[in-house]
Amino acid sequence: MILSNNRKARPWYREPWPWLLAAGPIIVVFAALYTYHLAANYNKPSMVTDDYYKEGKNIGLQLERDQTAATRGIRAQVLVNPDNDRAKVLLSGEIEPDSKLRLLWLHPARSEHDQSVVLQRQGDAAPSGNQVEYTAVFKTLPSTHHWYVRVEDEAGQWRVQGRWDTNQGQSLTLQPMHQAAPQPAP
Repeated sequence: MILSNNRKARPWYREPWPWLLAAGPIIVVFAALYTYHLAANYNKPSMVTDDYYKEGKNIGLQLERDQTAATRGIRAQVLVNPDNDRAKVLLSGEIEPDSKLRLLWLHPARSEHDQSVVLQRQGDAAPSGNQVEYTAVFKTLPSTHHWYVRVEDEAGQWRVQGRWDTNQGQSLTLQPMHQAAPQPAP
């Protein structure tokens, strides 16, 4: 092709304008591929529970455990150390002296942060109705605004639970769910 001033026209691929116009869509395609790579490989969500139907069918059993704890007058005071890796649990109510108890830390959204530890009884057995002291050592809790905390016997007969707002201090009271009332701020 020849221009009127006797200069030859350059082919289109040697002009900067087509490449400049094509750069936007090309960048978007690469960004989309990179985003897909990140989403597929690094952000796998963990389901807190992966079968809601099955959990719903078991609600009657869970309510029975709360009712048993209420009937026995079981309450727990959990005192967490500042490093969030140890706790002292003071239990009151009718608890079998030889029963094994568990402390569960349940993250509200990420099940991989959940922890379950066996409580270690401190001292001799106390008479029924008095407080019994237990201790627990666990992995340092990841920083989050709140946790669901549960103390239960390993036989699955009773449980007391509550929500720990980490901004409200290092202690919380656990009680059967149907009796749970909002805790006043200290």
